[in-house]
Amino acid sequence: MEDFSFNALMALALANKLITGSILSALISLLLIVIYWDKVRYFVMRVWHGIPVIGTVARLARSSTSSDSKGWLLSEVSLSNDYYDYYQEVGDKSSEYYNKCESYLDTIGEGGRRERPAWVLVLVFLLILFEAVGFAYVLVPFINQNLSSNDQAYLGWMAAFLLSIISAGFAEAAGRALHHNSLVNKARHWWEGDADPSKVNPLKQVQPGVRIKETEKDEQAKDYNRILARIVTNQTVTPRHGWIVGCVLVVLIMACAAFGIRAYQLKSIETEMVSSPDVFAQQSYEQSASPFDLPAESASVNEVSEDSALTDKMDAIRSASLITFIVLSVIYVAIQAVSVWLASIFGFAGVESKKAWFYTHKFNNAAELERWMETQRTKIAAHADHKLRMLQMKLAKRTTTNSAVQTAISGAQSRDFNAYVVRMRAEASTHQTQPSPSSVASAVEASPLAEPAAPKPLAVEQSAPTAAPVQQTLEASPAEDALAGLRNKDLTAFSDEQLRTVCTAKGYDFAAVASLRADQQLLKDFDEA
Repeated sequence: MEDFSFNALMALALANKLITGSILSALISLLLIVIYWDKVRYFVMRVWHGIPVIGTVARLARSSTSSDSKGWLLSEVSLSNDYYDYYQEVGDKSSEYYNKCESYLDTIGEGGRRERPAWVLVLVFLLILFEAVGFAYVLVPFINQNLSSNDQAYLGWMAAFLLSIISAGFAEAAGRALHHNSLVNKARHWWEGDADPSKVNPLKQVQPGVRIKETEKDEQAKDYNRILARIVTNQTVTPRHGWIVGCVLVVLIMACAAFGIRAYQLKSIETEMVSSPDVFAQQSYEQSASPFDLPAESASVNEVSEDSALTDKMDAIRSASLITFIVLSVIYVAIQAVSVWLASIFGFAGVESKKAWFYTHKFNNAAELERWMETQRTKIAAHADHKLRMLQMKLAKRTTTNSAVQTAISGAQSRDFNAYVVRMRAEASTHQTQPSPSSVASAVEASPLAEPAAPKPLAVEQSAPTAAPVQQTLEASPAEDALAGLRNKDLTAFSDEQLRTVCTAKGYDFAAVASLRADQQLLKDFDEA
């Protein structure tokens, strides 16, 4: 590129407006997609479900299906599962979850931290752009000279952006490593200062780790163990310096390389001035031209003075250029230091710290979180019902010889996404209450040993007649406890069919649960009156 300057760069960008606009649009779009990836993914899924012919709903309506033991079509289950994953993310969040998120962050020591705001991303982008400009000025003059000026500029800027992104990536990793090392050092310092002889020696990471939902289970544990249960460390629980050392090496190599390239470029300019002094001599001659011919001695003195002036000018250019190159290298190192610092003060090291921060920083209290969650659940359920109804309408137009499928298609009105949520929760609770094979085996092995102790309660009943009413009360308490647990739930939101499904899965008395729902509805109507 013969004339590489900022003006030439802007002229090149304006001359290729389509390419420049496409690159900028692609970068901005990529940045927005990364920031709002969850929302983008959910939106794309919804759009893909509704596309005719090739969309998910269209394909499920064409493909063969069957019904399961619950009377649901497999195509309906497959479609509902896609939305249930998103519903589950907000379905089990409450005020208790909000408090657990805050406790999780405070336990690690990340309660006052936050994710990187938008202005920091803009600042990092500008720093990378500034670095790219500096590297482009260095690289472009040494690109293959057989290429055209535009090709040299494109290759130079591509290489400059690549090097800038590499250096920015190392700075980001080094900053996060600094924050992670600070937590490891804090845990190790507390461990070394613990005088308890029963402490774990040597220090190691706590396994299995503690998640947000169970963050209160280790409240009685040591503070350093609580930190190590929520972060990922190496086997010796020591700071990691790999990314930090790598970042320092990359910065030093690139700063020295940039300085060296500029220095060699200056040397080539000096060589050209020494080998071709005619231009400078002609310029000096024109400035000092005389209408009279000078004597030979005067001409010799004049030539010596011109050579001295050329040497002085070259020395001045060399000194000024070297100082400028050093300043540019220092600026590059400073930019990397700022990037490392920004990466160290933002972000999280805990396994679920970012998730905990997401559910707490937008809300002032737990009540706001619950209202937001309810809104999200309503939206997801509405989106799922819309696609589910589309699928059911398409299936209703099909003819089938399978009686079970035909019965399921005819009764599609009773199957919506809320019913699917109730079904999934009932199945989850059934799996949780189902005894494991090992516990059943241990109970069978222990049963012969428990038989000789059976007559003992009989003696108690003979000596104390009041034991029978107590025993009856104890036998009736599980049902009362179950209904007492349901009193804290809002049963008015469920239909008779949904309640019957829940009662069947949980073993509740449907009449008692229906009566409890009627009482709740009466109290709710009274409060609203």
